[in-house]
Amino acid sequence: MNVFKSHRFAQASLILADMLGVLAGYRLAWAIYFQWEIMYEDLGAPAPSFEFYMAVALVILPLYWLLFKLHGLYRFRLNLSLLEILPQIFSTVTEASLLLLAASILVFPVIHYSRNVIVISWISTIVCVSVFRLVIYQVLRYGRRHGRFVKNTLVLGAGSVGISSARKLIRNPDLGLNFIGFLDEKPSGRAGELGDYPIFDDYDRLEEVIRENDIKHMVVAFSRDRHDKVVEIIERCYPYGVDFTIVPRLYEVFSDRVGVEHIRGLPVVGLQRSSISGLQGMVKRGMDIAISLFLLIILSPVLLITAIAVKIDSPGPLLYRQTRLGKNEKPFSMLKFRSMRVGSDSESGGWTTAADARRTRVGKVIRPLAIYELPQLINVIEGDMSLVGPRPEQPEYVKEFSRRIPSYSSRHRVRPGLTGWAQINGLRGDTDISERVEYDIYYIENWSPWFDIKIMLMTVLSFVNREA
Repeated sequence: MNVFKSHRFAQASLILADMLGVLAGYRLAWAIYFQWEIMYEDLGAPAPSFEFYMAVALVILPLYWLLFKLHGLYRFRLNLSLLEILPQIFSTVTEASLLLLAASILVFPVIHYSRNVIVISWISTIVCVSVFRLVIYQVLRYGRRHGRFVKNTLVLGAGSVGISSARKLIRNPDLGLNFIGFLDEKPSGRAGELGDYPIFDDYDRLEEVIRENDIKHMVVAFSRDRHDKVVEIIERCYPYGVDFTIVPRLYEVFSDRVGVEHIRGLPVVGLQRSSISGLQGMVKRGMDIAISLFLLIILSPVLLITAIAVKIDSPGPLLYRQTRLGKNEKPFSMLKFRSMRVGSDSESGGWTTAADARRTRVGKVIRPLAIYELPQLINVIEGDMSLVGPRPEQPEYVKEFSRRIPSYSSRHRVRPGLTGWAQINGLRGDTDISERVEYDIYYIENWSPWFDIKIMLMTVLSFVNREA
């Protein structure tokens, strides 16, 4: 494999970008303090030279590299998202700044190394490292979509879970796992659904398969092989530098908060279901009210213009009310600006489409821009909805989906949202319901204030980046 296309080259690029980000952060801090004189204090002595500050920055680069590594910022990541690693960048730079501050007190007098520069560099380094990371992630995502910086991957097990895992790898090249084929002595007949991918059914040739296909990753997905056989396969792969991703049993109820403990040497995994209640519920509700009120104020001109346009464009009510089921399957009236002709509900069943003929002239504008959803901010303030959560469905759909998908009712443990984890991952409208449920349950089990903020930011970015 060309070294410039390998995932190891991608990792080296991240290290270089981070170190350049640190140097850029210190250079910016020096400019802010000494050139622009922000927070500047004249101590009556000659200021240390620019070279002195940059020399200190170079000396502490190994410290930053070590802290970044300890925080897991250089491990192979399936999801290249700045928002996902921003908390780690914040923690790492904060720790390095505190260590530098402690060292400067012990080593340098205040006239030789300004403590204000350390405070400024703490902020500027976070910004610069984040910007450099964002650029590199954009390059890596583009490369992954074109077969670069990826790991050739086998899926162990060609049953329903293995096929589902392989399908996700094929649909999402951004993950960096290039699906090669299945490894299964007794594959199901459904493997052909994905296309002409090979099924390696001779375990005696495992090492040969790994060498010939340059396999660097394996997804263990509910293989029907015996436990000892799976362990043997994993052990045989280790000498070739193969990494593993294991789809756990009961994966439907797993979350990122699982804890691994030991009972006399036996590893056990503890699961704790999230309910977003108590203090967590108060924090989420407080965020909903504060942000919704703020949005209603700053978007009031848009709301006013839209309301006037809807009334002028076609006869009928300003708002469209539709019964949806919220938390604990409690019905409520979800509000939208009317974007379709009055009485057109019966003309077409199912979800609306991008070119729905029932739309009014104003509807053709406000639907693609999601402006018609803005009245739901009132639903949020009233407590029927949240800014982030599973999208609410109509009662008849809920009844149908609950019969088909046993875990569907788990979505109603929380308030439904204007946007959600499933929506920003492209699962909206007429898409696979079972996959949407997986995303919704993942959101509920892994909720945090930062997760909500990340989803809201990604929602905004999705409108900025999408094609006209």
